[in-house]
Amino acid sequence: MQAAEKIRELLPKEAARQFDDIIQGRVLGAGTHIRMIGNMMLAIAGLDIPSGEMISRCTALGEYFKETRGKSSYAIISAVNLMTGGFADCEPGPESAQLIRDSVEAFFADSAKATGKIVEYFTRLVENRHMKTLMVFDYSSTVEKCLCALEQPVTVYVPESRVIDGGRPFVGPFVRAGHKVRFIADAAMLTVLRDVDGVFIGAETFYPDGTAFNTAGSDLLAEVCGLYHVPYYVLTPLLKVDMRAAAGTLKQVISADLAGRLGAGWEQDLREAVDFHSIELVAVGPKLVTAFVTEEGIIPATAMFHTAAAYDRRVNEGRSRR
Repeated sequence: MQAAEKIRELLPKEAARQFDDIIQGRVLGAGTHIRMIGNMMLAIAGLDIPSGEMISRCTALGEYFKETRGKSSYAIISAVNLMTGGFADCEPGPESAQLIRDSVEAFFADSAKATGKIVEYFTRLVENRHMKTLMVFDYSSTVEKCLCALEQPVTVYVPESRVIDGGRPFVGPFVRAGHKVRFIADAAMLTVLRDVDGVFIGAETFYPDGTAFNTAGSDLLAEVCGLYHVPYYVLTPLLKVDMRAAAGTLKQVISADLAGRLGAGWEQDLREAVDFHSIELVAVGPKLVTAFVTEEGIIPATAMFHTAAAYDRRVNEGRSRR
């Protein structure tokens, strides 16, 4: 927590609230977190401080999130590298604030274009395969945008994803988009799967071999989709590829104490006597993924490596991959 407090002190008041929202888990989704990190950098660029300090604060903020949030989502690392890529060659001066703004806004513009292409490919997929009943699992801003872009209403099953309450954020947007929403317990996924034309998840990150990482439960859903021959798609920008796996550096196990959620309402002495630690992030192997829907198209999991490696070379070559 000491590192977090040091970074928090670098931020103006409004940006500090966004910082707290991320580290305390009040806001979900790697894409949303990336936008918030960019907004924090923009807030720093608006401070009346020396230009060199402005750059160093943005750099420290980015490195903090690469070291922490980047452990579960490599997209954080790639996004920070893209936003701060020009800082190292910047001489402190009056144009530093504009450099920060230009870098962050260029990243957002490119990210919006990538999301737009994913939505386009997703819409085409749903229409061409005549999908009328879909299932989504665990909140993803990319998945939300894709479903909300469909012109024809569909039935959407939203399992509760109890580990992080990741189903509920979908509900409002889907209802407003005109879809028929069925909110179910995640343990009941199998009972309705025969009615589903396709399952869609986002990804915290993915390996170039086509392994996707998402919230616990994503693996169970993938397994039963395989048993019942239900297509299982991962909607993700290539930003989330983690090429470190190709060099043998694999993800750390991400777990958490879920006492506050799973033990809510329990007697305190009983809750204190139980271990609530649980894995939060799980791997879904390429054999269980029908395809990835990316800005480069709909790519079978087993064909991902070439596309992923080419993207990573453009973004991260010569930069920190922590």
